[in-house]
Amino acid sequence: MIGIIILSIILFFIIFLTAYYFVSFAKSLFSTKVPYVWSFQRQLDIMKDLNLQEWKKIVDLWCGDGKALRFFEKEFNLKWTWYDINSFAILYGKLLNKIKKSKNNIYKKDFTKIKNLDDFDYIYVYLFPKFMEKIEDWVFENKWKNTIIISNSFQFKKHKPFKILKNKIYLYK
Repeated sequence: MIGIIILSIILFFIIFLTAYYFVSFAKSLFSTKVPYVWSFQRQLDIMKDLNLQEWKKIVDLWCGDGKALRFFEKEFNLKWTWYDINSFAILYGKLLNKIKKSKNNIYKKDFTKIKNLDDFDYIYVYLFPKFMEKIEDWVFENKWKNTIIISNSFQFKKHKPFKILKNKIYLYK
C-alpha cells in the first residue's frame, strides 16, 4: 500500500513537471515566437578557442537553462547575466546553478525591454535566423561600441562577422 502511495506521488510530480514544462514553453513561444533551444556540448567545445578576457561581463539573450553561461563562467571566469521569460527554463537553470555553485544574475524579462546593452563586454545569442533578423538592428544599436557578439550556429543578415570558428560560431563587433 505504501509503495502505491509513493509511486502515485512520484507519478503526480512527473505529470506536474511535464505540464509545467509544456505550459511555460507554449507561453514563451506564443508571446515571443522564440523556441527554447539548448546548447550542444560540441558547440561549447568549439567556443573554448574564443580566448575571452577574464572578469568581463556577458549577457545571454533568451538563454534557456543557462548552460552556455555556466560554460563561459567556468571556462573564462566571466560574470554573466541572463534574460528569459520561460519560467520552467529559469527554474531549471536556477536549480542547475545551485548544484554547480554558480552565482550570477537571472532575470525573468524580455531582453528587448532592456534600455541598452552597453554594460556588457560580450553578448551571446543562440537564436534561429528568423528571430536573429528581428533583433539584429536593436542589438547593434544598443550595444557598447567595443562589445563582441558571439552567435552560436546562425549569422545575422545585415552584419558581417569579423571571425568565424569552424563554420559554427560567428563573432561580431
